[in-house]
Amino acid sequence: MRILFAALTCLIGVGACAQLSNESIDIEGLNRTYLLYLPSDFNINEPLPLVLSFHGGAASANDQLAIADMRDLADSENFILVYPDAYPDPNNGQETNWQVVTSGDLPFTLPNPHSDILFIDQLIDHLHLEVNIDLNRVYALGYSNGGGFTFDLGCRLNNKITGIGVVARTMYAETYDNCIVTHPTPVVTILGDEDYISNYDGITYEGTLYYQSSDATHESWIANNNLLPTSNLSSVPNINTTDGSTVELYSWSSEDECIDLYHYKVIGGGHDWPGTFGNMDIVSHEKIWEHLSEYGMNGKLDCNSSHVSSPLTSSTKQLVKVIDALGREVNHTTNQIRFHIYDDGSVEKKFVVE
Repeated sequence: MRILFAALTCLIGVGACAQLSNESIDIEGLNRTYLLYLPSDFNINEPLPLVLSFHGGAASANDQLAIADMRDLADSENFILVYPDAYPDPNNGQETNWQVVTSGDLPFTLPNPHSDILFIDQLIDHLHLEVNIDLNRVYALGYSNGGGFTFDLGCRLNNKITGIGVVARTMYAETYDNCIVTHPTPVVTILGDEDYISNYDGITYEGTLYYQSSDATHESWIANNNLLPTSNLSSVPNINTTDGSTVELYSWSSEDECIDLYHYKVIGGGHDWPGTFGNMDIVSHEKIWEHLSEYGMNGKLDCNSSHVSSPLTSSTKQLVKVIDALGREVNHTTNQIRFHIYDDGSVEKKFVVE
């Protein structure tokens, strides 16, 4: 096979391997294609992290490479890089869109004509066999429609995806409603508050919610990862004063700081890939790698304990206040997640239904 030949060639010439190749794999009778980049110091005997980078709607792997070229980063950080192609969608004029519609129950939607989840599931197994990827460090990132699919992978293929980074997209309603997280999953999001394609406040059409708001998206991952509900706000230097935008970084952490959620809010930002077009204060793919690379499937690589802390059960503790997942104090809410904060410092997560 071409991949195996390339890997053997790199093994012979370690230090001069870096190469980009066009690859394909058969999935349910469909020829699924992708770009594969092996870093300059690739050695098949050393398991390396895998980064999967997903293009936007009606685009291609080469388009994603053009806006998020991580080859130099792969060389310096020593990871394997893959840009998959979406398959032409017969439900949408043969456009190459990633499939996030599962049921087709929402108005104006149709069920998936093919399984992109299965494609990535089998591709990960294939790459593990062919180029020895490290299954403890498989990261996914994507732009726009590819970002929506990245959220989908974080929910529907969580057993194989270590962490996700999403640019210019919030969670699709079905992804949000059916998200199953089985391990601590770091998340990085980058979204402009003037993105009128992936609206910061979500997308509702004729009374139906199709995409959750940015706040609801983050609230979901706060709950999924048992994070403390109060965010930390960090300043991001405005290094480019002519791009018409600035960036704020919000972060949430678990009590033991072994799992985190990061949100880069681009004030004045549109449907962009910051660092390539739009805001130029950050480089999206570099920020995503910077955060996600710290994690394995059990949380931060330098953490020795579980990310989930057992709440204290002392009968003498007193309730101080109740807050929602965004840190806002509430008196009485139902059908949403609430955090009860006690005077001994413990926090209990509750979901009340009435």
